[in-house]
Amino acid sequence: MIKTARFVPVTYVPPSRKDIGGRLLIENYNIHMTETTSKLLQDAELFGLTAMGDGTTICKYPLTNVLFAGGYEHQALIDVIDSSNHMAIGGVKDARYIASKIMPLM
Repeated sequence: MIKTARFVPVTYVPPSRKDIGGRLLIENYNIHMTETTSKLLQDAELFGLTAMGDGTTICKYPLTNVLFAGGYEHQALIDVIDSSNHMAIGGVKDARYIASKIMPLM
């Protein structure tokens, strides 16, 4: 890498932290989701798709993970859902709740 850095023009300006956390992060996410969705749907009519979900709590934030798997994409994280409102009214992250979050994504 150091050998390659010698050839960078003097006018080169590295991206700012705002660019990395904003525009470049969004672009990277969009590319990743496009590739993942493409692999997930490849031959989906032949292999089918599997939907999976689980409830987790990270730093006191209740979340629900929604994953799909297909013939060529073994795990694809499709969504992470904030379950705070559901838990605040006394709900639990049981199979019925997780299924209600997965069904609209199918």
